[in-house]
Amino acid sequence: MAKISILVPVYNADKYLGSCLDSILAQTFTDFEVICMDDGSTDNSGCILDEYALKDMRIRVIHKANSGYGQTMNIAVSLASGKYIGIVESDDTIEKDMYQTLYNYVVQYDLDFVKTDHYATWDNDDGTIKKQYIKLTDDATMYNRVLNPNEELWSYFLQKFTWNALYKRELLINNHIKYNETPGASYQDNGFWFQTFYWSERVMFLNRAFYNYRQDNQNSSIHSKQKVYAMKDEYDFIRDIMVANDEKCEELYHICFHLRMRAYLLTLGRIDMTLKPEFARVIERECSYFEETKEVCYDWLTDDQLRIIKNPVRYIEDDVIGCRNITKETIAGFCHIIIYGAGSYGERIACRVKLAMEDGRQSMQVAVTDLNGSDMECLGEKVYEITDCVKYKDNSLVIVAVKENSSAYYDMLYCLRKLGFSHIISVSARKL
Repeated sequence: MAKISILVPVYNADKYLGSCLDSILAQTFTDFEVICMDDGSTDNSGCILDEYALKDMRIRVIHKANSGYGQTMNIAVSLASGKYIGIVESDDTIEKDMYQTLYNYVVQYDLDFVKTDHYATWDNDDGTIKKQYIKLTDDATMYNRVLNPNEELWSYFLQKFTWNALYKRELLINNHIKYNETPGASYQDNGFWFQTFYWSERVMFLNRAFYNYRQDNQNSSIHSKQKVYAMKDEYDFIRDIMVANDEKCEELYHICFHLRMRAYLLTLGRIDMTLKPEFARVIERECSYFEETKEVCYDWLTDDQLRIIKNPVRYIEDDVIGCRNITKETIAGFCHIIIYGAGSYGERIACRVKLAMEDGRQSMQVAVTDLNGSDMECLGEKVYEITDCVKYKDNSLVIVAVKENSSAYYDMLYCLRKLGFSHIISVSARKL
């Protein structure tokens, strides 16, 4: 039986998978098994895994239908036989002495888990790798000593990644620690992170980095602008655990509220512009609810964060989207709405128009003067050249989506006049 089980969840990672597995097999610590969970990959990942399994008997490959990260990781944990469990994401790599170092600490100090700093990495065009050192915390007193997270609650503010660690398998099994299995969700390591802290009594944080966390994989689900409620699902999952275990610590509820709000701020910045108003209303409702349950704590938010959290709807409507004069009444009577400009103004106007359009009765196009042969999108919409839209000029409203009275504004207005468009307004809905 191997001392360490290394879990590798895989979904369409063939571009990076070889480097990931090579870094695991290069470990100076050799008494491990690798459980690779192919979660229904549609690229060449499955074949790559099978090839590596043929070359090294320590690798075990499980091919399964796609069910999402949470369920895949729960299966992997159930299959692990090692006394300790590590996690490596399929697009990341690890330094060769990672598991030897972590194993030495977890055994010497009888830890429930040991966790470390990590590197953020990017591929450079010349084939080299850019690396940035990321600390778990700026508080040096949290490092290199044994502590109990529930006696030192400040530890819950440390970085929440789960792969820069080695866990005692007994901790996970005895406390029924599982990932949230919300279908199609992201960020499901948040609930796992919380449970490992909640049920641990002896942990250590090392001010060394061994894990290389890739930042430039655009296929990563965390980049999805459509996954709105993944963070909410995770923090609801976390709160349910606390309630089910009759948790009485008021400060822990305060900490979790704070972490929830910070996660929501990240969500507001990540999701599609058209989805922001509704999510802002969710934040507003939840703040009101948690004020009633006395779980609210704003003490650790910055002034800028607090300004958004206290008035999320107003922040989205005024600061992020703006352009309030573009309303249903403004665009009424036109079959086609052409947004001329695909920059920041174009995105904001496109959002306003999408929210104001009559479904099925109006269409929207985003246009620029010249695409120079490239493909372009604005708020998920294909961008056209303005000359492609001339055929709609008689029943179209054109919104010049740049700063009013700028040089670009006058150039675009001249172009529209030359092409024969007659129904034109500015971002403030002023007729031109």
